[in-house]
Amino acid sequence: MGNELGPEWGRLLKAAAAAMEREARSFSVSDPDTAERHLIIGITGRHRRASQQTLRLTVEELEAYVAVEFGCDLKSLILAELGVEIGAARRSRLEREAGVARILDEAGASSLSRRDWFARWLDSLRSNGVLSELARDGASLRPMIRVLESLPADDEPLPVLAERLLEDTKALSSGRSRSMLLRALSLWRGIEYPGDAESERELLEWAGLVSDDIASQVLVLNVPVTGGAVGEWLRSARGVPFRLTLQQLRREPFAVDVPVVSIVENPSIVRAAADAMGPDCPPLVCTEGVPSAAVYRLLGAAGTARLLWRADFDWAGLRIVKRGLERFANAEPWRMSAEDYRSGAKGIALRGSRVEPPWDHRLGEFMAAEGRAVMEESLIGLLLQDLRECALR
Repeated sequence: MGNELGPEWGRLLKAAAAAMEREARSFSVSDPDTAERHLIIGITGRHRRASQQTLRLTVEELEAYVAVEFGCDLKSLILAELGVEIGAARRSRLEREAGVARILDEAGASSLSRRDWFARWLDSLRSNGVLSELARDGASLRPMIRVLESLPADDEPLPVLAERLLEDTKALSSGRSRSMLLRALSLWRGIEYPGDAESERELLEWAGLVSDDIASQVLVLNVPVTGGAVGEWLRSARGVPFRLTLQQLRREPFAVDVPVVSIVENPSIVRAAADAMGPDCPPLVCTEGVPSAAVYRLLGAAGTARLLWRADFDWAGLRIVKRGLERFANAEPWRMSAEDYRSGAKGIALRGSRVEPPWDHRLGEFMAAEGRAVMEESLIGLLLQDLRECALR
């Protein structure tokens, strides 16, 4: 190619390359300047008025002109001038589509393929481009499917599971793999994708996965445990609030053999009960917000004991109690009625999405109408009275 191309060729070649990539027969240049208009007139042999805002020509016309003028084909000219290989994008797209099809075929072989949530998970990964990314990277969904097939786990630390199944302790700690896992679990459970770290932790623990089995803790007061070192510790700590980690609870078999366990959300209630009743306080468990895996593991060892469950009168608190009642057939709300809400001191404004408490439909109505939360501390006198009465039974 002996001739040097002027600036008037720039937009023309880009438009031609785009048309050829999508296999179009013609293309156009909008608002051409004088040099561009003269060039197109020379290529097509047709006069174009200066007032024309869009000039159209065919790929065939440009190919013929380039062959005569420069002695090469149009694709070679575009590659030399723009560095664009015509057909490369299409080949890449077809390769990605083939890769996506391969990934979906692999997923279809999983035992999970009969689950509705699994199909919706695959659809979501396809629509948000994750499957295309995997295909582009030559990666597979098989590692993530192995993880999902292993669930629910038995309070297994996430790094341990990642090492066991993916040979990388941090494989599920962040990035695309963690996002895929959380999306699958949220669809499996039928809830929104978690929007914060606390929601992520709760969702993972719902599937039996724990980010850190030492950080997962439960605060207790006078909970009698039989079996192992934990039982010895709690016997020696009677009357004193005590923290247990999930790691400790997983080490040895244990049981909680009592008729009633009371559950609160805030540590201040445990502190007040310890000060007021000491070793005479009935078994008391504190979730400290959203219950951890340690909380659930301890309560799961309580057999058929009545679990009297309460939390703050806010939407998060109602969600905590609701999930506790759903998880344990022997759980029941404690001081969580509409009357209890109305008797408490109104605090901060309610935040978040409304929750309907199935144990008292009036409660949700009253809370929505009032628009204010009632913290556990405002009912502390009633709660201590209930605990004293329980101790006398």
